[in-house]
Amino acid sequence: MDATTIIISIIAALLAFVVCGFIYLRMIKREVPEPIGKLQAILPVVLGCICVPISAGSGIGLLFVLRIIGIEGSTMQALPASFFTAFFMAGGVEELFKFLAIIITLVVLKNKVSNVYEYILLGAAVGFGFTFVEDFTFGDSIIVLLIRTPLAFTHMTLNMIMGEFMGRARYNKLQDEGPTVLYWVLALIIPMALHTLYDAGTIFNFSVLKNGDFVTGGILGGVAILTNIVLLIYVLVRAKKNAEKFSALSVLIEDEQ
Repeated sequence: MDATTIIISIIAALLAFVVCGFIYLRMIKREVPEPIGKLQAILPVVLGCICVPISAGSGIGLLFVLRIIGIEGSTMQALPASFFTAFFMAGGVEELFKFLAIIITLVVLKNKVSNVYEYILLGAAVGFGFTFVEDFTFGDSIIVLLIRTPLAFTHMTLNMIMGEFMGRARYNKLQDEGPTVLYWVLALIIPMALHTLYDAGTIFNFSVLKNGDFVTGGILGGVAILTNIVLLIYVLVRAKKNAEKFSALSVLIEDEQ
């Protein structure tokens, strides 16, 4: 990397660290009756960082395998190609590994995660760690930096959605009421779908624009960005307003409380 790329990468990573770190610390302080411990706060952030190289390598490997069997974006129409690339390079593999990072945290911290709000915090933490490393890795130009800046929030909010569904699935199972399996499925599918939409309309929208279809590309980009903005505001505000309510939804069995 040249000096300019390194500087931009550092700026991108620091921006993600400051923005996501501030949001995450504020979220931790809102838990009732007391905040989570240091291990529970730090471990999922570290796992989120580790997810970046693993998911990137897996995405490239998966596309290589698909190409061998004759499935590749270059043979598709421009619009499907954008979603195809966005899913296998970002939305699909990244959310899968972040989902697994939350699972690993739950296994390591067995009986420590006590309520639905803490599940939401796990998601926010994994998204925080992932964004920090990814923004350093991909901060190679001012244009990319500007496009990726909203993701400083988006990875966190996507995984807050993921964490809430996982927490509610656990809560419903203990209470023997409401969806359980469905919530586990939605915890993975919804972040994947939203992430794929955003990347298809921004980072991987080049296949549509390169094809000369500026109307479709513009509409796709507009929908992706608008959806992302609405999602950011809704998820962050909802978590803030309902922190006490989510904290009251215990996910521990009675003899563990």
